[in-house]
Amino acid sequence: MFDKKDRTVLVKEGVEISYILNTEARKRPPSGSLTEPFSLSVAESVRRFHQSFPQYDPTPLVTLTNLARHLKVANIWIKDESYRFGLNAFKVLGASYAIARVIGGKLGISEDNLSFDIFNSALTRERPTGTTFVTATDGNHGRAVAWAAQKLGVNAVVYMPQGSSRARFEAIKQYGAQTEIIKGNYDDAVHWAAEQAQKNDWILVQDTAWEGYEEIPTRIIQGYLTLFHEALEQLGGKIPTP
Repeated sequence: MFDKKDRTVLVKEGVEISYILNTEARKRPPSGSLTEPFSLSVAESVRRFHQSFPQYDPTPLVTLTNLARHLKVANIWIKDESYRFGLNAFKVLGASYAIARVIGGKLGISEDNLSFDIFNSALTRERPTGTTFVTATDGNHGRAVAWAAQKLGVNAVVYMPQGSSRARFEAIKQYGAQTEIIKGNYDDAVHWAAEQAQKNDWILVQDTAWEGYEEIPTRIIQGYLTLFHEALEQLGGKIPTP
């Protein structure tokens, strides 16, 4: 709970806006240590990996001219991720990169040398055989994990919460993943996936982080850098307002 004294009021064009400053932010490490995993060089490396897939194409950057005019701003752009690898969602960028980084680590392949061609070679595909990645999802992330696992030659197990639609279930299963709807909500599915990973010596590839489980979620977020790298290229040097 916050008291009135915690609030700051800004009046702009006759509209009163109140907000609360996050004083805890000042206690965080220097920004350089936070942004390093998401630097331009990392983004370039991640995008090279995604470009190595035969299905890769940059998704369109669409200008919303009328909305920008209505809101009285110079421009508004959106990335249309409905074209991404035929999966209609950006989540595959994160799942594919995270899984590739884990396999690459097992095979001694550095992040700068990750490519679909390496993973698709007969010799490479034999070595991680039996490796299983597990996750919980209510849709797009699970489908992304299943797709990436199939493309990179490993196994996938996907747990979904009770009430998940049959269409989403089938959309995941079509990529060869062992798919199961559990009793419980999404959080229950995440806990179950983590337990099964530990029990069966599987690798949890979850897009949710918690204390002690940060590395793979970081890889997933790094995978999304391809989206931003494409957008900056498509903007032709224009830098949008942060």
